[in-house]
Amino acid sequence: MNYNTLLVRKGITLFDGLSKLRFKVRQIFLMICISMMSVITCDRLNAQSVSEDNGKKLFDMSVDMGSGFVWRGQVLNRAPVVQPSIAFMPGKFLIEIWASTPFVQGENQEFDIFASYQLTPSFSIGITDYYSYHQPYFNYKKEKTDHSFDVFLAYEGSDNFPLKALVSTIIASDDDLKDDLKRHYSTYLELGYENTTKNGIDWEISAGFVPMKSDFYEINGANFINLGLEVTKTFEITTTYSLPLSIKLSVNPASETVFLTAAVTLF
Repeated sequence: MNYNTLLVRKGITLFDGLSKLRFKVRQIFLMICISMMSVITCDRLNAQSVSEDNGKKLFDMSVDMGSGFVWRGQVLNRAPVVQPSIAFMPGKFLIEIWASTPFVQGENQEFDIFASYQLTPSFSIGITDYYSYHQPYFNYKKEKTDHSFDVFLAYEGSDNFPLKALVSTIIASDDDLKDDLKRHYSTYLELGYENTTKNGIDWEISAGFVPMKSDFYEINGANFINLGLEVTKTFEITTTYSLPLSIKLSVNPASETVFLTAAVTLF
């Protein structure tokens, strides 16, 4: 058996190998270009995208790039991702459109709409619509939709007591249905604490728990699914532009998995 025949038997051809190599080179080149463009044009983009409403930002936008995407202990992307967002913040309301797009074909892609209301300086309530592109966007059929609706109550403490808390319940999702098509109403609870070291490095620890059986979070009973440690350092690139770099360790005791991801906020 010659070498070409062996490659074909494995479902690979020399042409496929070269195509994949060229595709990876294009990905790397694109990532470098995006990073360079963000440094050069960041101030201009910020000036164009932000309006003032009595001293407060009315519009905002950002772009993050990550080595992968892990959410609540679940791996949503093993490949690098770019995650843009745009936000509208009238008064105590926040409306945000957020997306996650991988640099590798065939990986999960996501488009989310987030809305919240600030009840007090520490408490907020809201709802998020997660959409993952496997079904048409306007398909809202109970057992076939790719939308998952998540309502939440969030607490964020003061600088003197920087504790965070989250209670989040999935109220609609085809991934959260029982055999009789009744909903699980999967609930996620999280506590977090953040602080800053003397040399300016931000860190946060968190623990996420699901108190029930959940198909949405892929567990058979109550368990911790997300133990995390995130460290962030901001690098001053120029006098007007800085680049925050975050590294996060995520452990999912329920699935016995561990992940280490990195992310930068381009602007």
